[in-house]
Amino acid sequence: MSKPIRVLHVLAAMDRAGTENLIMSLYRNIDRTKVQFDFAVSANNECAFDEEIKSMGGRIYHYPRYCGTNHFYYVAWWKAFFKKHKEHCIVHGHIGSTAAIYLSIAKQFGKFAIAHSHNTNSKLSLSSVLYRIYSYRTRFIADYFFGCSKQALLDRYGKRVAHNRKVSSVLNNAIDTSKFAFNNENRKHIRNELGVNENEVIIGTVGRLTRQKNPDMIINIIKKLVSNGIKFRFLWVGTGELENEIKNKIHNLGLEDRVIFAGVRDDVYKVLMGMDIFVFPSEWEGLGISCVEAQASGLPTLCSEAVPIDAKVSNYFHQLLNYNVEEWCKKILALISTIKQNDRSNAYQQVKKNGYDIMATANQLREFYLKIARKSSGTH
Repeated sequence: MSKPIRVLHVLAAMDRAGTENLIMSLYRNIDRTKVQFDFAVSANNECAFDEEIKSMGGRIYHYPRYCGTNHFYYVAWWKAFFKKHKEHCIVHGHIGSTAAIYLSIAKQFGKFAIAHSHNTNSKLSLSSVLYRIYSYRTRFIADYFFGCSKQALLDRYGKRVAHNRKVSSVLNNAIDTSKFAFNNENRKHIRNELGVNENEVIIGTVGRLTRQKNPDMIINIIKKLVSNGIKFRFLWVGTGELENEIKNKIHNLGLEDRVIFAGVRDDVYKVLMGMDIFVFPSEWEGLGISCVEAQASGLPTLCSEAVPIDAKVSNYFHQLLNYNVEEWCKKILALISTIKQNDRSNAYQQVKKNGYDIMATANQLREFYLKIARKSSGTH
């Protein structure tokens, strides 16, 4: 192939979040002389990664956000798009709610369709039930299925797909492991920036401020640790629709001096080095790339039962099989006592050895795309 094949990734927006960070890491590390990424997003605003995408030769297209009442317009837009853009031989769908629609249309225009599950099933609610109804047909439409974990494949696409290795596989939520290798200078820099001295314990988390990440439990953990007289600061990295609500709760509880809201950062790898313990009490997760990054940084990583066991990629991983605040605090206290003995320097090697280095995953994806492209073109 004289020109790189073009793969269209379908997402909501290319902002800094778990799925988007993964795709950008893959994009940076994949051989772009062989495979080029383009992006279809529903966001109309400028997003965090847009300029970088364009600098690497990627194109960004804006499709209408699906709201049910615009169904026929939504269908017409995708038909017009694929009729005009014949250059994409593969459509890689990351938006599950409407994947049955846009992937079906893609196939009508001779595209190879991939459905990618980045999450396990959430707790039952009206929105989660509607999601399952809308996305159900995808398992009968897509040509191939990726999941960030075995459970993510099973929950989204069922046993028939998840157990069929010919059409489905786990694509690890890999990271640049060397980037997350612990560096004491980075630790000092972050702590100086935050106004935290070396002897203070920093407990932290990274993730969107949404119900999925269980912010109320995090607040209860902070409150309990404070009531027990534990000296620490909590570093909260991320933003989201619950940000104001969470900040108001922290304020009303008089905990503002204990919590640092760092917002969205483009140097999460450095921020993790500034922490001492990482907590991740999610209510549901496809994998939890943040806890993989935390382990690579050598952080004792305390996860909920909702985090798939696939995320255990080092001996820094600890999992509690309940949401009992008292038990979480006891575990945190036990981990605090090990901080000075914790050698973080080689943690990233464990993560790399367990298959979560971005180069290995980028190479795996490149070979998969090229194999599919050859099938699409009728050559072998």
